[in-house]
Amino acid sequence: MNIHVFATDYDGTIAEGNQVSPGTARSLARVRSSGRKLVLVTGRMLPDLRTVCPDVDRMFDAVVAENGALVYVPERREMRRLGDPPEPALIEALHRRQVPFDLGTAILATHARYAEATLAAIQEAGVERSLVFNKGALMLLPGGVTKGTGLTAALELLELSAHNVAGIGDAENDHAFLSMCECAVAVADAVPALRERADYVTRGMAAHGAVEFIEDHLLNDLVEIIPRLPRHQLPLGEGGDGAPVTVPAHGTRLLIIGPSGSGKSTLTGVLVERVLESHRSLLLFDPEGDYRTMAELPGVVVFGGKGEQALPTTEELEQLLRQPRTSLVLDLSAMPLIEKVPYAVKVLAIVATVRARTGLPHWIVIDEAHHVLPAEGSPAAELVRPGVEGLALITLDAAELAPSVRVLPNIVASTELGAFQAGVRTVLSAQGSSAAVTPLAGPTLERGEAALAMLDAGPRAVRFRVARRRVHHRRHVRKYAEGELPPERSFFFRGPAGALNLRAVNLTRFAELAEGVDEATWGHHLANGDYSGWLRQMIKDPELADEVAAIERSGLSPGESRRQVLDRLRARYSV
Repeated sequence: MNIHVFATDYDGTIAEGNQVSPGTARSLARVRSSGRKLVLVTGRMLPDLRTVCPDVDRMFDAVVAENGALVYVPERREMRRLGDPPEPALIEALHRRQVPFDLGTAILATHARYAEATLAAIQEAGVERSLVFNKGALMLLPGGVTKGTGLTAALELLELSAHNVAGIGDAENDHAFLSMCECAVAVADAVPALRERADYVTRGMAAHGAVEFIEDHLLNDLVEIIPRLPRHQLPLGEGGDGAPVTVPAHGTRLLIIGPSGSGKSTLTGVLVERVLESHRSLLLFDPEGDYRTMAELPGVVVFGGKGEQALPTTEELEQLLRQPRTSLVLDLSAMPLIEKVPYAVKVLAIVATVRARTGLPHWIVIDEAHHVLPAEGSPAAELVRPGVEGLALITLDAAELAPSVRVLPNIVASTELGAFQAGVRTVLSAQGSSAAVTPLAGPTLERGEAALAMLDAGPRAVRFRVARRRVHHRRHVRKYAEGELPPERSFFFRGPAGALNLRAVNLTRFAELAEGVDEATWGHHLANGDYSGWLRQMIKDPELADEVAAIERSGLSPGESRRQVLDRLRARYSV
């Protein structure tokens, strides 16, 4: 489901004349019967709310009262105050000015016509209070407390994300919580400013509008509304006209394909960073240990790898996946290939369970997808299903994926034109489609460019320049740093007379040998451009190769050039 929580205001939204009608109550009950949580977000104080809505404890999974200053979870009888109680000096100052008010656990409420006297009382008392208007009412709140902060606290208690919330309201004080919802709804008679900022405005007024939204859209999981919301797009780069090239945050099943060293990891990294920047959560399968640097980003935890933090147990993984602000990278590089599929099966089974209850994680990214979803099929492939959550599969060739997986993508992207065209053909063929994608202009993709095809509404392709990454990618760190390359891909230190035959089977061994060879041997290979050539052709790292080539051409002494080459190497790989 897209929407796991429905957050609603009370007065003027689901209640008219202080009461929730039987018809509205039935619609609200259907929300909970659909497996969604129902959260009330109101300016009312809890005792007052229980007077006008005696069934509040049975109707709602959580109540945000006092305009965000109090959160109550009925099932647990848990109450959390989010601000300090009103200061005695303020209460005395209001009494002196004959301002009538109601006193809550953390707020004071009065009529809007007393705004001037109330402000004078705050100044006299020397306290920090925020004034919030709600049509004819005026509330004095602790600094920083809003309906939005209250809803945030309620979602934390429920272990749910704002990206899975639809909210509805009618008044000025509803801005704060609606602005954080994935879909913000205003009833037809809401204040003009709220209607202008809402993603959707109901046809009906007040409770009639709320029921209309529930029955027509919420119980349908907003399938007609969310795809139309431009703010839920993830930008990957810019087209030739400067317009952003984006993929939807919801319902995207993206296939990124291309040969090793073609730049697909850069494109994948941009996608991952955009997901995280939007405060969505993700789970990333990292078979080669390429994404350990993602730990530099807030909320990302990396598990696995050789000699690093152990991969989580199934119980630990379920707990971690239920944290809306936590994203996980599972580094499988130290795991034998034969064990990767069984482990992926366990993980994907847990993901399916957690997603059904919470919608988390919002995205699954599977790098080197042919490892865990191979063409010959695997139990893991049966657990990768289409859904409203995001999915990204990264592989060399779509034909190397399990048949049940080839039919899933609705978007194909690549940084290599031939791979892009082949990938689109493979996916469309698997889907039984005879559609053809309009050819891209130009014979090749330039470095830093990519092609992307949307397959759902008539295949269409676009060429774009990939955005820059914020975190540097360390590609195939384990494979090239610690694995064993075959002889034809190894580096051999032979020296000017060919007297040596020192084989570097990986980058770690290369660094060790480079530090030990004599200056004549080092200088011989430096002058021939052998180091940059090996890095470019065998390690498939053109960026590092360019840096080393510049050192080779610089005329530096053997000692200084050796130091600089090894510094560049160690900045990118764990050697």
